[in-house]
Amino acid sequence: MSSSLSGAQVSTPQEKSAPDSPSQLGTISAYLGVPVTEIEIPGVPSEDAAHLLAATPLKLGEPLTRSTLHDAMQSLFATGRFSDIQAEAERSTAGVRLRFITVPNYFIGQITADGVSSSPSPNQLVTSSRLQLGELYSQDKLDKAQANLQRVLEDNGFHRSKISVSVQRTPEQHQIDLTFHVEPGPRATVGQIVLEGDAGFSKEELEEIAKFHPGEGVAATRLTRALQRIRARYQKQDRLLAQVSAAVRTYRTENNTVDYTFKVERGPVVEIAADGFDVSQRQLRKLVPIYEEGAVDDDLLNEGRRNLQNHLQALGYFSANVAVSQRGAQDGKNLRVIYAITPGDRHRLAAIRISGNKLFEDDLIRGQMLSQPAGRLFSHGRYSDALLEGDVRNIQELYRSAGFRQVQVTSKLQDNYQGDPVQIAVNIEIQEGPQTRVSSVSIAGNYNIPTEQLTPRLSTEEGQGFNESSLSDDRDTILEKYFDNGFTNATIDVSYVPDAGSTAEAPGVGVVFNIHEGEQFFVSRVYLNGLHYTRPGVARREVRVLPGAPLSQQDMLESQRSLYNLGLFNEVDTAIQNPDGTESRKNVLVSVRETKRYTFDYGIGFEFQTGQPSVGTNQPLGQTGVSPRVSFGVSRLNIGGRHQTVSAKTSLSRLQQRGLISFEAPKLLNKDLNFSIRLLYDNTVDVSTFTSQRTEATLQTVQILKKVGDRELDSMAYRFSYRRVQASNIQVSDNLVPLLSKPTRVGEPNFLYVRNRRDNDLETNHGSYTTFEGGVAASYFGSEADFSRFLVKNSTYYPFLRNRRSGTSFVFARSTSVGLENPFGDTVLQGPSDQISPGHTLIPLPERFFMGGGSSHRGFGLNQAGPRDPFTGFPIGGSALFLNNVELRFPSVALPYLHDSIGFTVFHDVGNVFSTPQNMIQSLGQWHQPNPDACKNQNGAHNEFSECNYNYVSQAIGLGVRYQTPIGPLRLDFGYNLNPPFFPSFTNIVVNQIDGTRTGQFGFQRAGHFNFSFSIGQSF
Repeated sequence: MSSSLSGAQVSTPQEKSAPDSPSQLGTISAYLGVPVTEIEIPGVPSEDAAHLLAATPLKLGEPLTRSTLHDAMQSLFATGRFSDIQAEAERSTAGVRLRFITVPNYFIGQITADGVSSSPSPNQLVTSSRLQLGELYSQDKLDKAQANLQRVLEDNGFHRSKISVSVQRTPEQHQIDLTFHVEPGPRATVGQIVLEGDAGFSKEELEEIAKFHPGEGVAATRLTRALQRIRARYQKQDRLLAQVSAAVRTYRTENNTVDYTFKVERGPVVEIAADGFDVSQRQLRKLVPIYEEGAVDDDLLNEGRRNLQNHLQALGYFSANVAVSQRGAQDGKNLRVIYAITPGDRHRLAAIRISGNKLFEDDLIRGQMLSQPAGRLFSHGRYSDALLEGDVRNIQELYRSAGFRQVQVTSKLQDNYQGDPVQIAVNIEIQEGPQTRVSSVSIAGNYNIPTEQLTPRLSTEEGQGFNESSLSDDRDTILEKYFDNGFTNATIDVSYVPDAGSTAEAPGVGVVFNIHEGEQFFVSRVYLNGLHYTRPGVARREVRVLPGAPLSQQDMLESQRSLYNLGLFNEVDTAIQNPDGTESRKNVLVSVRETKRYTFDYGIGFEFQTGQPSVGTNQPLGQTGVSPRVSFGVSRLNIGGRHQTVSAKTSLSRLQQRGLISFEAPKLLNKDLNFSIRLLYDNTVDVSTFTSQRTEATLQTVQILKKVGDRELDSMAYRFSYRRVQASNIQVSDNLVPLLSKPTRVGEPNFLYVRNRRDNDLETNHGSYTTFEGGVAASYFGSEADFSRFLVKNSTYYPFLRNRRSGTSFVFARSTSVGLENPFGDTVLQGPSDQISPGHTLIPLPERFFMGGGSSHRGFGLNQAGPRDPFTGFPIGGSALFLNNVELRFPSVALPYLHDSIGFTVFHDVGNVFSTPQNMIQSLGQWHQPNPDACKNQNGAHNEFSECNYNYVSQAIGLGVRYQTPIGPLRLDFGYNLNPPFFPSFTNIVVNQIDGTRTGQFGFQRAGHFNFSFSIGQSF
């Protein structure tokens, strides 16, 4: 015997009427009181069905009642998973068997659009649909989405477009994917243009101004830009009240055109004048915001009045008064805004005196203030009423954050300071009052998360000063912990009450965090959609959300960030499926949109510094100049469906021509190993002595040793490089040219260890950075030159004198580099005066250490440090390097027009390049060039220059300017070398056109004292 309780049917999600009316559940009477022996939900996985039924009042073995059946169906319906539910009952030998026949709901999955490329783009159409990932799907929402798409298409001229929708249902995921197929048809063109109102221009002139003409294609962005151009033209005429709009747009079906009626009222010419004080028009336009806002109203005029008053007070007119009035011409063609200024006497803020402060020192309080006494940057000081009011509030907030809830801070202006009528002083008087401390901190209502997991995260602690504003931060911290554990509806009430045991002189409060946990939600399944070329396993490894785990918003954000970091997707969305349902186990949706597999990049720039090489000239010190640079690259992403990339890049400049082909495979074997192969051709003139030509193949594996989140802290790179190097255009002694210009193979395994503890890689304020690189080139690896190379660099950064209000501080930065090369076997390094025995191999010039320029020793031009050829004077590099850079980086300062983007640096660079490591060790205490007279001898005998010695430590001091940008600071450094070297060189050179030999007179030169460089990023 069976019966269908069709009355227990819910036809739409909106119907929530009780399904137990007599007409609906009349047939249930025969089963009331009978024990329930079995409950089923056909079509629902058994695991899901068990969780659904566990939330209902129906229990096996208990008698069936009308109320339990009603509540069970309501509970199932409230989950949001079903659009229709029917209950069927069948009598069994032991009782009654219940079956809930359901019609599932579907939820929005991936949404795509095709048929268009731009204006509008597919992404614009998807966004305009206003369909949200994971929300309940309905035909009504789909109809509205299509209407939204149609409106966007028509705004862009596609009035004859057709939209069809492909619906793909995935029953096992309860998901529906939608694809909008657009047949845009021909784009409408601009038809007739009608001009209404007092424009001051003819229709033809306005079309030219707007760059909007009949016959052009219709696009929403084109119309927007046209209106902006018209408004901009009126603003240039100071018609700030001009009104411009496309009042009427009429589509003509017969010829597929859109007629536009522009309504334009140019309004009066607005003139701003300052009366009583000389303020330039440029300054007025900056201070009075009506030009920026393109409007004139009382609020903007009063804001301009306050800005002018603050400006005058910053100039020393501390008692300045400004009034504003408007005068319109009778013909309505002009509107004059007059700021009447009474500047008063000019003063100088000589001192800011602070009294009454016991807890905080003066320097800490001054760090909260924008007012500044007269100094180098502000000759009259920095003061205004608005600044001082803000300073008082900041000081009060400083004290209140430490528990001084009754603090009173007053300011008083003192005239005739120290008997000088020009000087004034600001007196800050502080009445601290008693400090309120936290007597106790308690957490209540936390039944699922132990207190010991919550209290370490709080900033409010017993015994410390009570800070009311920090309570909201602590509340958010606790909520974040609950949200990460699936308590998405958790709330917290924070209260504090006076401690009964405290006194008026030492008040205390007890803080209570009362938690309302709500229901805990878990992850049922994770659905990853949108993959076409990418292998599913590659993307799934980046998803941090796991089935069965608590539903964590943080895990969803981490998943999104990790997928973006792959570089394979240009859009990653995460959402909860059926977010409004009551079911405690939720499906998590991860929808991705793959990026284009081919990417192109290009760039243009320049290099600007002293010491740039000049090929073919007899200038050992190079020259000052600019070298333009262009670059182009193409990359193929998603090789084999994996996170792998093949790239080809080239860069061209006067000093360098480079081509690079690379293959990169991050996370090799799903480990923290990044594998790469590089093929490189490089033709570089970064040393004035020669042109370096290098063809290289490199295999590299980078092992991530330590990371925090996505930040790599420690890494080790293992590389094997095989390269062919050759020096050409060599400016050295004739007898060495054949030997040094010989192509040389270098096969070298090496490693690079990096330890990064910087707080910010682009703009470091504290921390350290260490690199250690070592390698051996030997005949065992196919190398013709045998030598080892080691280079270690350590940088540290120490902040001090921190301004608590602005968060900036001075930074003392230091960087030390030591490099060593050791030839072995038949390989030698030729020094300035060394004789080369037959059968020996030289370390190639491009493999030697060079130093000098903006990224190393700023007392030299580009790569101008170290040993030089005894006859030509050109640098020849060395096998040892020592460099110590010290910088004092100042906080950014506020300057007119540049705001606080400018920072300054003073530096001291010490170091040099040496012929051998032994020479370096012996010369670290040598602060001047030994026997410089040996370099000045002009007798003409070659051997008299063999005694020229470069083994000493060169020092430079200098000043740097930094301009902050999002990609790092633009850096301009001026260095002064305290002890530049002397060196011999040819003069009056004559080249024999038959045998190529050079003759000339020997002379001497000295490296320049002044050097400068321009680049992006800090020097270290």
